[in-house]
Amino acid sequence: MMDHHEDMKRQVQDLRNALRKQNRERASPPPPPSPSSPPPPSLGLPPSAAGPGCKGRKSDCVRRVEEMKAQREARRRRAGEVRQQRLDEAKEAEGRGGIEAVDFLRKIREYDNEHGLAKPPVGWAQGGGGSVWDADTGSRIRVCVRKRPMLRTEVLRHDFDVISTEPGGRSLVVHEPRTKVDLSKEVIAHRFAFDAVFNEADSNEAIHVATLRPLLAHVFNGGSATVFAFGQTGSGKTCTMAGHANPDAADGNATGLYALAAADTVDAAREGGLAVSISFFEVYRGQVLDLLGGREKLDVLEDGRGRVQVLGLVEKVIADAASMLALVRQAEDARATGATSANETSSRSHAILRVMLRDADGKLAGKLSLVDLAGSERAADSSSKERQTRLEGAEINKSLLCLKECIRALDSGSSHTPFRGSKLTQVLRDSFFGSAQMAMIAAISPGSSAAEVTLNTLRYAARLKEFSKRGPHRRRHAEPSPPETGPPAVEGRCGTPGGGEKDGRTAADDDVDDCAGDPAVCEQGLASDGVRTPSTPLTPTELGEEDEGEEAFADAEEESGGGEGGEGGDDLERERE
Repeated sequence: MMDHHEDMKRQVQDLRNALRKQNRERASPPPPPSPSSPPPPSLGLPPSAAGPGCKGRKSDCVRRVEEMKAQREARRRRAGEVRQQRLDEAKEAEGRGGIEAVDFLRKIREYDNEHGLAKPPVGWAQGGGGSVWDADTGSRIRVCVRKRPMLRTEVLRHDFDVISTEPGGRSLVVHEPRTKVDLSKEVIAHRFAFDAVFNEADSNEAIHVATLRPLLAHVFNGGSATVFAFGQTGSGKTCTMAGHANPDAADGNATGLYALAAADTVDAAREGGLAVSISFFEVYRGQVLDLLGGREKLDVLEDGRGRVQVLGLVEKVIADAASMLALVRQAEDARATGATSANETSSRSHAILRVMLRDADGKLAGKLSLVDLAGSERAADSSSKERQTRLEGAEINKSLLCLKECIRALDSGSSHTPFRGSKLTQVLRDSFFGSAQMAMIAAISPGSSAAEVTLNTLRYAARLKEFSKRGPHRRRHAEPSPPETGPPAVEGRCGTPGGGEKDGRTAADDDVDDCAGDPAVCEQGLASDGVRTPSTPLTPTELGEEDEGEEAFADAEEESGGGEGGEGGDDLERERE
């Protein structure tokens, strides 16, 4: 038994030695052929079939091992690249949105790279943009958007930029970050197009050249023009209109549209022999307050000809741009402000600066209105504040809704325009009729925490843009509506058609309330001034002016000559008379 086991071991050892010898022979190079020996005959076989001793031949096992090694090295290289990319993204996210924003930032970057939006922003002027009024769209309204830079406070609270402006300066994309139920991240892209999109590279001077300066030619030709700035609180509306007064910032926003318009208006008026006067008032919680008259409460009434009059409004004549800016700063200091969850110094009122041009006889020759609207906000933004802040927010949102409804009614050709819906639209009534032109500037915040309200602002602006695309629908020879049994509108209810009562109150009752006195005494005083009262019957002419508002004003424009000579708005023609 022992001998048999020894024999088996010797056989195995012999086999191992034979295999080792064979492998050494295969690995060793063949001896060089002698010069005298003839070359071996070629059989026409490929190298793999020429024999086991052919040079360069590898077994299938060796080739497989080398392939696995190459694949392993490629996987390690890719894993290292992914690891380094995640480290870079985490480092970037720590300064922009926190570690939880890594997926959001990566998806935004992928979208920008795919659509060619990853380049640094180019200003409006550098991108070849001119005046927004160059293109003849058939509308008197231009809607623009301004994206402000990220603030230091937003960076400190780990906000990140969610707005990408497209080349050409006409459109932008909002990347809305969302977290699904399974905690996975997604980004929804919303695209909007407007007449102009100003990004963080644009200064107030660029906005002035593109939107406001072309309107001055229209004003000096006897027309009326209005520039609105609206948006969420803290989005840069007041900085656009008044500037931040910090020249050390060197961002071109130290001076606002007030100062830029003042310089152009005063210089042009001096050359044309016209006098310039201004008035500055605010609409705060349904009340009109004179900012140049010690915040005195003013009454807004309509006279017998349907014109809106702000009684007791202080109008000051200015000699140069410096005096005008001094008055504007005085009024800005008196403006109502308050603290919200989005802004500690939020404007809580609509500020309206009116610049009037008058000829040597004192007749109105042109009007420019610069309106800094209060910041729109959601109810949730002021839920933690006191009751007054919530009431202010409700009044602000109601007036903005009424402003949209007025623009919608004008551009849709409606026979009724709900100007009585709020004091804001009531005092700006002359900005919508005749040949008046209007520029709307929507200010938006780029931070991720404001993505929802930014989308609300852009949807509001897009709605206004859709109205303006339809062009003016003016029926200049419409027949007046038949007499109605009730007053034309109800204050505080936007879009309510003329006629009838709601909640037991009429529009005339609200006019009496504005007098803040005894209703009987106020009614007697209004009637003596030629103002319509609840007991004063409406004549067919007055019904035509009230219910067919724009048509009646257009007919008056035709009677005054129309064309270039009558271009200036119907209220201006009446005031000249």
